[in-house]
Amino acid sequence: MNRKMVVGLISLIGSLLSTIALVSLYQKFGETHWVVIGFTFVFFTVVHALTLTSYLNHKESYVRFFKRPTVLTFLLLFSFVLLWSLKTSSGYLADSPWLFAVYVFLISYVTLFTSVGWLLYVLTHVSVPIRWQEPSRWKIVLYAIFPILVWSMYLVAYYPGTMTPDSLSHWEQIHTLDFSNWHPVVYTWYIMGLTTIWKTPAIVAFSQIVILALFGGYAAYSLEKRGIAAKWVWIGVLLFGLYPLNGIFPIAIWKDIFFSGFIFLFTIFTYNIVSSKGAWLASNWHQLLLGINALAISLMRSNGMPIFVVMAILLLIAYRAYFKRLLATLVIVGLAYFLISGPFFNYMDVRATSPNEALSIPTQQFAHIIKENGELTEEQKSYLDSILPLETWKANYNPYLTDKIKFAGEYNQKVIFDDFGYYLSTWASVVSNNFGLAVEAYLDQTSIIWQINQPEDGYTSTYARNVYLYNDYDLKTSPLSSNVYQVINDNLVRIEMYLLEVVLRPAVYTAIILVTGVALALKTGVRSLLVLLPVLLNAGTMLLATPAQDFRYQFANVLVAFLMAAVVFLTFDPKQKKVQHE
Repeated sequence: MNRKMVVGLISLIGSLLSTIALVSLYQKFGETHWVVIGFTFVFFTVVHALTLTSYLNHKESYVRFFKRPTVLTFLLLFSFVLLWSLKTSSGYLADSPWLFAVYVFLISYVTLFTSVGWLLYVLTHVSVPIRWQEPSRWKIVLYAIFPILVWSMYLVAYYPGTMTPDSLSHWEQIHTLDFSNWHPVVYTWYIMGLTTIWKTPAIVAFSQIVILALFGGYAAYSLEKRGIAAKWVWIGVLLFGLYPLNGIFPIAIWKDIFFSGFIFLFTIFTYNIVSSKGAWLASNWHQLLLGINALAISLMRSNGMPIFVVMAILLLIAYRAYFKRLLATLVIVGLAYFLISGPFFNYMDVRATSPNEALSIPTQQFAHIIKENGELTEEQKSYLDSILPLETWKANYNPYLTDKIKFAGEYNQKVIFDDFGYYLSTWASVVSNNFGLAVEAYLDQTSIIWQINQPEDGYTSTYARNVYLYNDYDLKTSPLSSNVYQVINDNLVRIEMYLLEVVLRPAVYTAIILVTGVALALKTGVRSLLVLLPVLLNAGTMLLATPAQDFRYQFANVLVAFLMAAVVFLTFDPKQKKVQHE
Protein backbone atom coordinates (compact mmCIF):
# COMPACT_ATOMS: atom_id res chain seq x y z
CA MET A 1 0.00 0.00 0.00
CA ASN A 2 1.57 3.30 -1.08
CA ARG A 3 1.62 6.49 0.99
CA LYS A 4 -1.33 8.12 -0.78
CA MET A 5 -3.54 5.14 -0.04
CA VAL A 6 -2.46 5.11 3.61
CA VAL A 7 -3.16 8.82 3.94
CA GLY A 8 -6.56 8.35 2.28
CA LEU A 9 -7.52 5.43 4.50
CA ILE A 10 -6.46 7.17 7.71
CA SER A 11 -8.29 10.32 6.60
CA LEU A 12 -11.50 8.39 5.95
CA ILE A 13 -11.38 6.64 9.32
CA GLY A 14 -10.46 9.87 11.10
CA SER A 15 -13.26 11.74 9.33
CA LEU A 16 -15.79 9.09 10.32
CA LEU A 17 -14.80 9.44 13.98
CA SER A 18 -14.73 13.24 13.75
CA THR A 19 -18.09 13.47 11.98
CA ILE A 20 -19.90 11.34 14.55
CA ALA A 21 -18.31 13.28 17.41
CA LEU A 22 -18.77 16.82 16.09
CA VAL A 23 -22.31 16.30 14.82
CA SER A 24 -23.22 14.75 18.17
CA LEU A 25 -21.55 17.66 19.96
CA TYR A 26 -23.66 20.10 17.97
CA GLN A 27 -27.00 18.25 18.08
CA LYS A 28 -28.47 14.76 18.24
CA PHE A 29 -26.90 12.68 15.48
CA GLY A 30 -30.17 10.92 14.67
CA GLU A 31 -31.94 14.24 14.13
CA THR A 32 -29.35 15.60 11.69
CA HIS A 33 -30.09 15.78 7.97
CA TRP A 34 -28.05 13.37 5.88
CA VAL A 35 -26.78 16.27 3.71
CA VAL A 36 -25.18 17.88 6.78
CA ILE A 37 -23.63 14.57 7.83
CA GLY A 38 -22.33 13.97 4.30
CA PHE A 39 -20.87 17.46 3.99
CA THR A 40 -19.18 17.18 7.38
CA PHE A 41 -17.69 13.80 6.45
CA VAL A 42 -16.30 15.06 3.12
CA PHE A 43 -15.01 18.27 4.71
CA PHE A 44 -13.06 16.52 7.46
CA THR A 45 -11.79 13.85 5.08
CA VAL A 46 -10.14 16.65 3.11
CA VAL A 47 -8.91 18.46 6.24
CA HIS A 48 -7.43 15.29 7.75
CA ALA A 49 -5.75 14.41 4.44
CA LEU A 50 -4.22 17.89 4.17
CA THR A 51 -3.12 17.82 7.81
CA LEU A 52 -1.49 14.42 7.49
CA THR A 53 0.17 15.33 4.19
CA SER A 54 1.55 18.56 5.69
CA TYR A 55 2.96 16.60 8.61
CA LEU A 56 4.58 13.95 6.42
CA ASN A 57 6.06 16.46 3.96
CA HIS A 58 7.33 18.93 6.59
CA LYS A 59 7.70 16.77 9.68
CA GLU A 60 10.52 18.69 11.38
CA SER A 61 9.02 22.10 10.62
CA TYR A 62 5.55 20.91 11.69
CA VAL A 63 6.73 19.51 15.02
CA ARG A 64 8.90 22.56 15.70
CA PHE A 65 5.93 24.83 14.99
CA PHE A 66 3.63 22.99 17.40
CA LYS A 67 6.29 23.03 20.11
CA ARG A 68 6.36 26.81 20.18
CA PRO A 69 4.82 27.81 23.54
CA THR A 70 2.72 30.58 22.01
CA VAL A 71 1.32 28.26 19.35
CA LEU A 72 0.59 25.44 21.77
CA THR A 73 -1.02 27.73 24.33
CA PHE A 74 -3.24 29.39 21.73
CA LEU A 75 -4.34 26.08 20.23
CA LEU A 76 -5.13 24.53 23.61
CA LEU A 77 -7.22 27.51 24.72
CA PHE A 78 -8.82 28.36 21.39
CA SER A 79 -9.83 24.75 20.70
CA PHE A 80 -11.49 24.54 24.11
CA VAL A 81 -13.45 27.78 23.60
CA LEU A 82 -14.43 26.66 20.09
CA LEU A 83 -15.58 23.30 21.50
CA TRP A 84 -17.72 25.09 24.10
CA SER A 85 -19.04 27.46 21.46
CA LEU A 86 -20.19 24.58 19.25
CA LYS A 87 -21.65 22.45 22.07
CA THR A 88 -25.39 21.91 22.10
CA SER A 89 -27.31 23.51 24.95
CA SER A 90 -30.04 20.84 24.90
CA GLY A 91 -28.37 18.85 27.69
CA TYR A 92 -28.91 15.52 25.95
CA LEU A 93 -25.22 14.62 26.28
CA ALA A 94 -25.50 14.80 30.06
CA ASP A 95 -28.21 12.12 29.85
CA SER A 96 -26.22 9.94 27.45
CA PRO A 97 -23.97 7.06 28.54
CA TRP A 98 -20.83 8.58 30.03
CA LEU A 99 -18.55 6.70 27.62
CA PHE A 100 -20.34 8.22 24.63
CA ALA A 101 -20.12 11.72 26.13
CA VAL A 102 -16.38 11.29 26.75
CA TYR A 103 -15.94 10.10 23.15
CA VAL A 104 -17.85 13.10 21.77
CA PHE A 105 -15.92 15.68 23.78
CA LEU A 106 -12.49 14.05 23.40
CA ILE A 107 -12.64 13.37 19.65
CA SER A 108 -14.24 16.75 18.97
CA TYR A 109 -11.48 18.52 20.90
CA VAL A 110 -8.70 16.57 19.16
CA THR A 111 -10.32 17.26 15.77
CA LEU A 112 -10.59 20.98 16.44
CA PHE A 113 -7.05 21.15 17.82
CA THR A 114 -5.46 19.39 14.83
CA SER A 115 -7.61 21.16 12.22
CA VAL A 116 -7.03 24.66 13.60
CA GLY A 117 -3.36 23.78 14.11
CA TRP A 118 -3.00 22.79 10.46
CA LEU A 119 -4.75 26.00 9.32
CA LEU A 120 -2.52 28.11 11.57
CA TYR A 121 0.57 26.34 10.22
CA VAL A 122 -0.45 26.99 6.61
CA LEU A 123 -1.35 30.65 7.22
CA THR A 124 1.94 31.19 9.00
CA HIS A 125 4.02 29.65 6.23
CA VAL A 126 2.25 31.11 3.19
CA SER A 127 2.86 34.81 2.73
CA VAL A 128 3.47 37.65 0.32
CA PRO A 129 6.39 39.88 1.38
CA ILE A 130 5.49 43.56 1.41
CA ARG A 131 6.66 45.29 -1.76
CA TRP A 132 5.59 48.89 -1.56
CA GLN A 133 3.62 50.07 -4.56
CA GLU A 134 2.06 53.42 -5.42
CA PRO A 135 -1.41 52.83 -6.86
CA SER A 136 -3.46 55.93 -7.60
CA ARG A 137 -5.64 57.13 -4.71
CA TRP A 138 -8.50 57.17 -7.20
CA LYS A 139 -8.45 53.39 -6.90
CA ILE A 140 -10.22 53.82 -3.56
CA VAL A 141 -13.22 55.11 -5.52
CA LEU A 142 -12.76 52.55 -8.29
CA TYR A 143 -12.77 49.66 -5.82
CA ALA A 144 -15.89 51.11 -4.15
CA ILE A 145 -17.99 51.20 -7.34
CA PHE A 146 -18.84 47.48 -7.46
CA PRO A 147 -20.07 47.28 -3.83
CA ILE A 148 -22.11 50.47 -4.33
CA LEU A 149 -23.83 48.98 -7.39
CA VAL A 150 -24.55 45.63 -5.71
CA TRP A 151 -25.66 47.06 -2.37
CA SER A 152 -27.91 49.57 -4.11
CA MET A 153 -29.95 46.59 -5.32
CA TYR A 154 -30.81 45.91 -1.68
CA LEU A 155 -32.12 49.46 -1.43
CA VAL A 156 -34.14 48.88 -4.60
CA ALA A 157 -35.58 45.75 -2.98
CA TYR A 158 -36.34 47.29 0.41
CA TYR A 159 -36.89 50.93 -0.54
CA PRO A 160 -36.65 53.36 1.29
CA GLY A 161 -34.42 51.28 3.62
CA THR A 162 -35.10 49.06 6.61
CA MET A 163 -36.28 50.52 9.91
CA THR A 164 -37.03 49.13 13.38
CA PRO A 165 -38.37 50.94 16.47
CA ASP A 166 -34.80 52.14 17.16
CA SER A 167 -34.71 53.71 13.69
CA LEU A 168 -38.09 55.34 14.20
CA SER A 169 -36.84 56.90 17.43
CA HIS A 170 -34.29 58.85 15.36
CA TRP A 171 -36.95 59.67 12.76
CA GLU A 172 -39.32 60.98 15.42
CA GLN A 173 -36.65 63.25 16.87
CA ILE A 174 -35.91 64.94 13.55
CA HIS A 175 -39.59 65.93 13.44
CA THR A 176 -40.13 66.88 17.09
CA LEU A 177 -36.60 68.27 17.74
CA ASP A 178 -36.91 66.67 21.18
CA PHE A 179 -33.41 65.18 21.21
CA SER A 180 -32.34 62.22 23.30
CA ASN A 181 -29.01 60.42 23.46
CA TRP A 182 -30.75 57.13 24.26
CA HIS A 183 -29.81 56.35 20.68
CA PRO A 184 -26.81 58.49 19.65
CA VAL A 185 -28.06 62.00 18.94
CA VAL A 186 -25.11 62.57 16.59
CA TYR A 187 -26.66 59.96 14.29
CA THR A 188 -30.01 61.72 14.63
CA TRP A 189 -28.40 64.98 13.54
CA TYR A 190 -26.75 63.19 10.62
CA ILE A 191 -30.18 61.95 9.50
CA MET A 192 -31.66 65.40 10.02
CA GLY A 193 -28.94 67.01 7.89
CA LEU A 194 -29.40 64.60 5.00
CA THR A 195 -33.18 64.77 5.05
CA THR A 196 -33.07 68.52 4.52
CA ILE A 197 -31.94 67.51 1.01
CA TRP A 198 -34.49 64.70 0.50
CA LYS A 199 -37.07 63.84 3.15
CA THR A 200 -36.76 60.07 2.99
CA PRO A 201 -34.79 57.36 4.79
CA ALA A 202 -33.48 56.34 1.37
CA ILE A 203 -30.93 59.15 1.34
CA VAL A 204 -29.55 57.91 4.68
CA ALA A 205 -29.43 54.31 3.47
CA PHE A 206 -27.68 55.28 0.23
CA SER A 207 -25.16 57.44 2.09
CA GLN A 208 -24.31 54.46 4.30
CA ILE A 209 -23.86 52.29 1.21
CA VAL A 210 -21.43 54.80 -0.29
CA ILE A 211 -19.47 55.39 2.91
CA LEU A 212 -19.03 51.69 3.78
CA ALA A 213 -18.09 50.95 0.17
CA LEU A 214 -15.44 53.69 0.29
CA PHE A 215 -14.07 52.21 3.51
CA GLY A 216 -13.88 48.87 1.68
CA GLY A 217 -12.20 50.62 -1.25
CA TYR A 218 -9.64 52.13 1.10
CA ALA A 219 -8.95 48.65 2.53
CA ALA A 220 -8.42 47.29 -0.99
CA TYR A 221 -6.16 50.24 -1.87
CA SER A 222 -4.11 49.68 1.30
CA LEU A 223 -3.67 46.00 0.46
CA GLU A 224 -2.57 46.72 -3.09
CA LYS A 225 -0.17 49.37 -1.82
CA ARG A 226 1.44 46.74 0.37
CA GLY A 227 2.11 44.26 -2.39
CA ILE A 228 -0.98 42.17 -3.10
CA ALA A 229 -1.48 41.88 -6.86
CA ALA A 230 -4.39 43.86 -8.26
CA LYS A 231 -6.14 40.72 -9.58
CA TRP A 232 -6.31 39.26 -6.05
CA VAL A 233 -7.49 42.57 -4.66
CA TRP A 234 -10.27 42.64 -7.24
CA ILE A 235 -11.33 39.11 -6.30
CA GLY A 236 -11.54 40.25 -2.69
CA VAL A 237 -13.58 43.31 -3.71
CA LEU A 238 -16.01 41.10 -5.65
CA LEU A 239 -16.48 38.77 -2.67
CA PHE A 240 -16.82 41.73 -0.31
CA GLY A 241 -19.47 43.29 -2.52
CA LEU A 242 -21.43 40.09 -3.11
CA TYR A 243 -21.55 38.93 0.51
CA PRO A 244 -25.25 39.23 1.48
CA LEU A 245 -24.68 40.69 4.95
CA ASN A 246 -22.62 43.51 3.45
CA GLY A 247 -25.61 44.34 1.29
CA ILE A 248 -28.51 44.18 3.73
CA PHE A 249 -26.95 45.92 6.74
CA PRO A 250 -25.90 49.23 5.09
CA ILE A 251 -29.52 50.01 4.19
CA ALA A 252 -30.65 49.72 7.82
CA ILE A 253 -31.21 53.04 9.61
CA TRP A 254 -29.18 51.98 12.63
CA LYS A 255 -26.31 53.77 14.33
CA ASP A 256 -24.60 50.35 14.54
CA ILE A 257 -23.90 50.43 10.80
CA PHE A 258 -21.81 53.59 11.03
CA PHE A 259 -20.20 52.42 14.26
CA SER A 260 -19.20 49.13 12.62
CA GLY A 261 -17.87 50.99 9.61
CA PHE A 262 -15.75 53.25 11.81
CA ILE A 263 -14.37 50.23 13.70
CA PHE A 264 -13.51 48.73 10.30
CA LEU A 265 -11.75 51.96 9.28
CA PHE A 266 -9.88 52.11 12.60
CA THR A 267 -8.68 48.55 11.94
CA ILE A 268 -7.40 49.55 8.49
CA PHE A 269 -5.60 52.54 10.01
CA THR A 270 -4.06 50.31 12.67
CA TYR A 271 -2.79 47.88 10.06
CA ASN A 272 -1.27 50.76 8.10
CA ILE A 273 0.47 51.92 11.28
CA VAL A 274 1.80 48.46 12.12
CA SER A 275 2.89 47.54 8.61
CA SER A 276 4.72 50.86 8.13
CA LYS A 277 6.51 50.59 11.51
CA GLY A 278 4.59 53.64 12.65
CA ALA A 279 5.58 55.86 9.71
CA TRP A 280 1.91 56.22 8.73
CA LEU A 281 1.58 58.44 11.82
CA ALA A 282 4.12 60.95 10.50
CA SER A 283 1.53 62.49 8.18
CA ASN A 284 -0.61 65.33 9.56
CA TRP A 285 -3.37 64.26 7.19
CA HIS A 286 -3.31 60.74 8.65
CA GLN A 287 -3.41 62.13 12.18
CA LEU A 288 -6.48 64.18 11.25
CA LEU A 289 -8.22 61.15 9.75
CA LEU A 290 -7.36 59.05 12.79
CA GLY A 291 -8.73 61.74 15.12
CA ILE A 292 -12.00 62.14 13.17
CA ASN A 293 -12.44 58.39 13.08
CA ALA A 294 -11.80 58.09 16.83
CA LEU A 295 -14.25 60.89 17.62
CA ALA A 296 -16.91 59.26 15.44
CA ILE A 297 -16.44 55.92 17.23
CA SER A 298 -16.69 57.66 20.61
CA LEU A 299 -19.89 59.55 19.78
CA MET A 300 -21.65 56.79 17.86
CA ARG A 301 -21.95 54.29 20.73
CA SER A 302 -21.34 54.39 24.47
CA ASN A 303 -18.54 51.80 24.31
CA GLY A 304 -16.69 53.77 21.62
CA MET A 305 -14.65 56.02 23.90
CA PRO A 306 -13.19 53.12 25.97
CA ILE A 307 -12.16 51.41 22.73
CA PHE A 308 -10.32 54.51 21.51
CA VAL A 309 -8.65 55.20 24.87
CA VAL A 310 -7.28 51.66 25.16
CA MET A 311 -6.08 51.72 21.54
CA ALA A 312 -4.45 55.13 22.00
CA ILE A 313 -2.56 54.00 25.11
CA LEU A 314 -1.31 50.85 23.39
CA LEU A 315 -0.23 52.79 20.29
CA LEU A 316 1.59 55.28 22.54
CA ILE A 317 3.50 52.40 24.10
CA ALA A 318 4.19 50.54 20.84
CA TYR A 319 5.24 53.60 18.80
CA ARG A 320 7.03 55.85 21.26
CA ALA A 321 8.78 57.68 18.38
CA TYR A 322 5.39 59.24 17.63
CA PHE A 323 4.44 59.74 21.28
CA LYS A 324 3.83 63.50 21.04
CA ARG A 325 1.73 63.22 17.88
CA LEU A 326 -0.40 60.40 19.29
CA LEU A 327 -0.78 62.17 22.63
CA ALA A 328 -1.91 65.34 20.86
CA THR A 329 -4.52 63.33 18.93
CA LEU A 330 -5.72 61.66 22.14
CA VAL A 331 -6.03 64.99 23.96
CA ILE A 332 -7.79 66.75 21.06
CA VAL A 333 -10.26 63.88 20.56
CA GLY A 334 -10.91 63.73 24.30
CA LEU A 335 -11.55 67.48 24.52
CA ALA A 336 -13.78 67.44 21.45
CA TYR A 337 -15.76 64.52 22.86
CA PHE A 338 -16.36 66.15 26.23
CA LEU A 339 -17.21 69.53 24.68
CA ILE A 340 -19.72 67.94 22.32
CA SER A 341 -21.25 65.51 24.83
CA GLY A 342 -21.23 68.14 27.59
CA PRO A 343 -21.78 71.84 26.83
CA PHE A 344 -23.05 71.35 23.27
CA PHE A 345 -25.52 68.60 24.25
CA ASN A 346 -26.74 70.86 27.06
CA TYR A 347 -27.12 73.77 24.65
CA MET A 348 -29.18 71.55 22.33
CA ASP A 349 -31.28 70.25 25.28
CA VAL A 350 -30.25 66.65 24.60
CA ARG A 351 -31.67 64.26 27.18
CA ALA A 352 -29.05 61.88 28.55
CA THR A 353 -29.34 58.14 28.13
CA SER A 354 -30.36 56.11 31.17
CA PRO A 355 -27.34 54.67 33.02
CA ASN A 356 -29.52 51.59 33.59
CA GLU A 357 -28.64 50.54 30.02
CA ALA A 358 -25.20 49.50 31.29
CA LEU A 359 -26.68 47.14 33.89
CA SER A 360 -27.93 44.36 31.62
CA ILE A 361 -25.66 41.70 33.12
CA PRO A 362 -26.44 42.38 36.82
CA THR A 363 -30.15 42.65 35.92
CA GLN A 364 -30.12 39.24 34.26
CA GLN A 365 -28.17 37.69 37.12
CA PHE A 366 -30.63 39.01 39.72
CA ALA A 367 -33.57 37.77 37.64
CA HIS A 368 -32.13 34.29 37.10
CA ILE A 369 -31.25 33.87 40.76
CA ILE A 370 -34.74 34.99 41.81
CA LYS A 371 -36.40 32.70 39.25
CA GLU A 372 -34.34 29.69 40.38
CA ASN A 373 -35.06 30.43 44.05
CA GLY A 374 -31.42 31.10 44.79
CA GLU A 375 -30.00 32.05 48.16
CA LEU A 376 -31.21 35.53 49.13
CA THR A 377 -31.40 37.15 52.53
CA GLU A 378 -34.59 38.90 53.60
CA GLU A 379 -32.83 42.24 53.21
CA GLN A 380 -31.79 41.37 49.64
CA LYS A 381 -35.30 40.18 48.77
CA SER A 382 -36.78 43.40 50.15
CA TYR A 383 -34.30 45.53 48.19
CA LEU A 384 -34.87 43.72 44.89
CA ASP A 385 -38.62 43.79 45.48
CA SER A 386 -38.42 47.58 45.82
CA ILE A 387 -36.88 47.75 42.33
CA LEU A 388 -39.39 45.32 40.82
CA PRO A 389 -41.80 42.93 42.56
CA LEU A 390 -40.13 39.55 42.93
CA GLU A 391 -42.94 37.76 41.09
CA THR A 392 -42.48 40.14 38.16
CA TRP A 393 -38.73 39.42 38.12
CA LYS A 394 -39.64 35.73 37.76
CA ALA A 395 -42.43 36.17 35.23
CA ASN A 396 -40.54 38.58 32.95
CA TYR A 397 -37.14 36.91 32.96
CA ASN A 398 -35.85 35.98 29.50
CA PRO A 399 -32.32 34.50 29.63
CA TYR A 400 -31.32 36.38 26.46
CA LEU A 401 -33.11 39.73 26.65
CA THR A 402 -33.43 42.37 29.37
CA ASP A 403 -36.24 44.41 27.81
CA LYS A 404 -39.13 42.73 29.62
CA ILE A 405 -37.56 43.63 32.95
CA LYS A 406 -36.03 47.07 32.38
CA PHE A 407 -39.10 48.30 30.47
CA ALA A 408 -41.62 46.81 32.89
CA GLY A 409 -43.93 49.55 34.11
CA GLU A 410 -43.18 48.70 37.75
CA TYR A 411 -39.40 48.78 37.29
CA ASN A 412 -38.05 51.52 39.58
CA GLN A 413 -34.51 52.39 38.57
CA LYS A 414 -34.59 55.37 40.93
CA VAL A 415 -34.01 52.92 43.79
CA ILE A 416 -30.79 51.82 42.08
CA PHE A 417 -29.30 55.24 41.44
CA ASP A 418 -30.36 56.83 44.71
CA ASP A 419 -27.70 54.63 46.31
CA PHE A 420 -25.70 52.99 43.55
CA GLY A 421 -23.03 51.82 45.98
CA TYR A 422 -25.61 49.76 47.84
CA TYR A 423 -26.81 48.28 44.54
CA LEU A 424 -23.27 47.18 43.68
CA SER A 425 -22.60 45.72 47.13
CA THR A 426 -25.91 43.84 46.97
CA TRP A 427 -25.05 42.52 43.53
CA ALA A 428 -21.60 41.37 44.69
CA SER A 429 -23.08 39.61 47.71
CA VAL A 430 -25.87 37.92 45.75
CA VAL A 431 -23.46 36.73 43.05
CA SER A 432 -20.95 35.37 45.56
CA ASN A 433 -23.71 33.38 47.30
CA ASN A 434 -25.14 32.10 43.99
CA PHE A 435 -22.04 31.94 41.83
CA GLY A 436 -23.18 29.03 39.63
CA LEU A 437 -26.52 30.65 38.82
CA ALA A 438 -24.81 34.00 38.19
CA VAL A 439 -22.42 32.39 35.69
CA GLU A 440 -25.34 30.66 33.95
CA ALA A 441 -27.15 33.98 33.56
CA TYR A 442 -24.00 35.68 32.29
CA LEU A 443 -23.27 32.99 29.69
CA ASP A 444 -26.85 33.03 28.45
CA GLN A 445 -27.02 36.82 28.11
CA THR A 446 -23.65 37.07 26.32
CA SER A 447 -24.12 33.96 24.14
CA ILE A 448 -24.51 36.10 21.00
CA ILE A 449 -20.87 37.18 21.43
CA TRP A 450 -19.13 33.85 22.01
CA GLN A 451 -21.47 31.00 21.06
CA ILE A 452 -21.73 29.67 17.49
CA ASN A 453 -24.39 27.08 18.30
CA GLN A 454 -27.50 29.13 19.06
CA PRO A 455 -29.06 27.98 22.36
CA GLU A 456 -32.17 25.88 21.81
CA ASP A 457 -34.28 28.28 23.86
CA GLY A 458 -32.47 31.33 22.49
CA TYR A 459 -32.72 33.50 19.41
CA THR A 460 -30.64 35.61 17.04
CA SER A 461 -31.92 38.98 15.91
CA THR A 462 -30.52 39.10 12.39
CA TYR A 463 -31.27 41.80 9.84
CA ALA A 464 -34.36 43.92 9.25
CA ARG A 465 -36.19 43.31 5.97
CA ASN A 466 -38.87 45.98 6.13
CA VAL A 467 -39.97 49.22 7.72
CA TYR A 468 -41.62 48.65 11.10
CA LEU A 469 -45.33 48.84 10.33
CA TYR A 470 -46.47 50.74 13.39
CA ASN A 471 -45.21 54.26 12.81
CA ASP A 472 -46.78 57.71 12.64
CA TYR A 473 -44.98 58.88 9.50
CA ASP A 474 -46.59 56.77 6.76
CA LEU A 475 -43.29 54.98 6.20
CA LYS A 476 -43.54 51.57 4.57
CA THR A 477 -41.52 49.18 2.44
CA SER A 478 -42.16 49.88 -1.24
CA PRO A 479 -39.82 47.86 -3.49
CA LEU A 480 -38.78 49.71 -6.64
CA SER A 481 -38.60 46.35 -8.45
CA SER A 482 -40.66 43.33 -7.45
CA ASN A 483 -38.24 41.01 -9.27
CA VAL A 484 -35.20 42.36 -7.43
CA TYR A 485 -37.12 42.16 -4.17
CA GLN A 486 -38.09 38.54 -4.81
CA VAL A 487 -34.57 37.39 -5.59
CA ILE A 488 -32.89 39.20 -2.69
CA ASN A 489 -35.59 38.48 -0.12
CA ASP A 490 -35.70 34.76 -0.99
CA ASN A 491 -31.93 34.58 -0.62
CA LEU A 492 -31.96 36.30 2.79
CA VAL A 493 -34.80 34.07 4.01
CA ARG A 494 -32.83 30.98 2.98
CA ILE A 495 -29.77 32.24 4.86
CA GLU A 496 -31.84 32.67 8.03
CA MET A 497 -33.46 29.25 7.63
CA TYR A 498 -30.49 27.11 6.66
CA LEU A 499 -27.28 29.02 7.41
CA LEU A 500 -28.12 31.05 10.49
CA GLU A 501 -25.38 29.60 12.69
CA VAL A 502 -22.80 29.66 9.91
CA VAL A 503 -23.45 33.18 8.65
CA LEU A 504 -25.36 35.01 11.37
CA ARG A 505 -23.58 34.22 14.63
CA PRO A 506 -20.82 36.80 15.29
CA ALA A 507 -18.57 34.22 16.96
CA VAL A 508 -17.90 32.67 13.54
CA TYR A 509 -16.25 35.88 12.36
CA THR A 510 -14.48 36.37 15.70
CA ALA A 511 -12.91 32.92 15.27
CA ILE A 512 -11.70 33.84 11.77
CA ILE A 513 -10.24 37.11 13.06
CA LEU A 514 -8.45 35.38 15.95
CA VAL A 515 -6.86 32.62 13.84
CA THR A 516 -5.73 34.98 11.07
CA GLY A 517 -4.56 37.56 13.62
CA VAL A 518 -2.46 35.06 15.54
CA ALA A 519 -0.96 33.77 12.29
CA LEU A 520 -0.05 37.34 11.33
CA ALA A 521 1.53 37.95 14.74
CA LEU A 522 3.57 34.74 14.51
CA LYS A 523 4.98 35.98 11.20
CA THR A 524 5.46 39.66 11.90
CA GLY A 525 5.71 40.10 15.66
CA VAL A 526 3.49 40.83 18.61
CA ARG A 527 2.65 44.39 17.49
CA SER A 528 0.51 42.87 14.75
CA LEU A 529 -2.01 41.93 17.43
CA LEU A 530 -2.88 45.63 17.62
CA VAL A 531 -4.72 45.16 14.32
CA LEU A 532 -7.24 42.86 16.01
CA LEU A 533 -7.87 45.04 19.00
CA PRO A 534 -10.51 47.53 17.75
CA VAL A 535 -12.95 44.76 16.88
CA LEU A 536 -12.01 42.58 19.87
CA LEU A 537 -12.41 45.52 22.25
CA ASN A 538 -15.84 46.07 20.78
CA ALA A 539 -16.71 42.45 21.52
CA GLY A 540 -15.11 42.71 24.97
CA THR A 541 -17.11 45.76 25.98
CA MET A 542 -20.28 44.07 24.75
CA LEU A 543 -19.43 41.11 27.00
CA LEU A 544 -19.82 43.55 29.89
CA ALA A 545 -23.19 44.99 28.97
CA THR A 546 -24.90 43.40 25.96
CA PRO A 547 -28.67 43.99 26.24
CA ALA A 548 -29.94 41.57 23.57
CA GLN A 549 -29.01 38.96 20.98
CA ASP A 550 -28.63 41.38 18.08
CA PHE A 551 -26.14 40.57 15.31
CA ARG A 552 -25.90 44.27 14.42
CA TYR A 553 -23.87 44.95 17.57
CA GLN A 554 -21.09 42.84 16.04
CA PHE A 555 -21.49 43.65 12.34
CA ALA A 556 -17.95 45.09 12.41
CA ASN A 557 -16.71 41.49 12.76
CA VAL A 558 -17.90 40.71 9.23
CA LEU A 559 -16.06 43.66 7.70
CA VAL A 560 -12.85 43.03 9.65
CA ALA A 561 -12.93 39.28 8.86
CA PHE A 562 -12.73 40.15 5.16
CA LEU A 563 -9.76 42.43 5.82
CA MET A 564 -7.94 39.87 7.96
CA ALA A 565 -8.47 37.11 5.38
CA ALA A 566 -6.27 39.19 3.06
CA VAL A 567 -3.91 40.80 5.57
CA VAL A 568 -2.85 37.39 6.93
CA PHE A 569 -1.02 36.67 3.68
CA LEU A 570 1.12 39.80 3.96
CA THR A 571 4.29 39.78 5.96
CA PHE A 572 7.26 42.00 6.56
CA ASP A 573 10.57 41.86 8.35
CA PRO A 574 9.93 43.20 11.87
CA LYS A 575 13.56 44.41 11.95
CA GLN A 576 13.40 46.43 8.73
CA LYS A 577 13.59 50.19 8.87
CA LYS A 578 10.49 52.33 8.93
CA VAL A 579 8.93 53.08 5.58
CA GLN A 580 9.72 56.74 4.99
CA HIS A 581 7.33 57.40 2.10
CA GLU A 582 4.20 56.09 3.82
